[in-house]
Amino acid sequence: MTSTPVVPEFAVVAVDGSDEGYAAVSFAAREALRSGLELRLVHVMPGPVPVGPLLTGTEQGAGAYASETLASATGVAADAAPEMPITTHALTGNRVSKIIDFAEGARFIAVGRRRSSALDRAWSGGTLDGVASRARCPVFVVPTVTKPGDGPPRVVVALKSAEHSAELFEAAFRDADELGAELSVVHAWKLPGVYDDIIARRVTEATCNREQKFAIRDFLGPWQESYPLVPTRIQVVHEHPVRALIEASREADRLVLVKPLHGGSVHHLGRTARGALRFAECPVHVVAAKRRDELTMSPLAVEKEGELVP
Repeated sequence: MTSTPVVPEFAVVAVDGSDEGYAAVSFAAREALRSGLELRLVHVMPGPVPVGPLLTGTEQGAGAYASETLASATGVAADAAPEMPITTHALTGNRVSKIIDFAEGARFIAVGRRRSSALDRAWSGGTLDGVASRARCPVFVVPTVTKPGDGPPRVVVALKSAEHSAELFEAAFRDADELGAELSVVHAWKLPGVYDDIIARRVTEATCNREQKFAIRDFLGPWQESYPLVPTRIQVVHEHPVRALIEASREADRLVLVKPLHGGSVHHLGRTARGALRFAECPVHVVAAKRRDELTMSPLAVEKEGELVP
């Protein structure tokens, strides 16, 4: 009787040869080692294009670049996590689709954040946004900048509303616990245009912030009981959410946010998530929202309904 081979749990990191891509490799290697995962490095070459007679040998050149890039990435990963199992994979085709398909069953995907122009994003098809929005597993978006100073580690969790807070806090508290970090829950609220002025006239900002902080504390309680060693603080600020999260990221080791739940072929990130992915100064952990029938039992299995903003 033959036994079924055991497929190792794995993580995927997209490699493109940039400094940002290698930063993602180093980050992913440490994460994979901490979780006992195999690390799979993937580089996607563009599909055949009509280049004309002046650019002969393009496919051979692309293959050579892919080999060199994956070899360099392997060295980076080995330096960050010695003796960790690493495999390399060169694929051809649409970058986003190939990464998503290749990462089926992965524990997470890591991608580097390149500083690109609008033209670059149009040409590449928005690789970062595409992967982050379409992946079924968590995605880490890694910049090259590092947290300044030598303060204690900190995980920031971006809370918009109670919806999907179970998935969000499950990831954030686990991250903070594994990193030995403080967890900072940031809820920013600012209504559009004249509505913000109306609210500000009727009730003071301090009153709004205090009431929302009490509401957040109520449903944080079960998670704090489950993770008693994770110090937690709540920040409620009257500010545009993207600005508030970028500011919080400057002193953070990780920013955790949840992406919207979509069905069918619709995949996109919310405005706040897109802004945080492009400008946060620490790695961003993008958590996939779950359908209610996919939720496991957790301290927040029964969620409160409605927005926390006024």
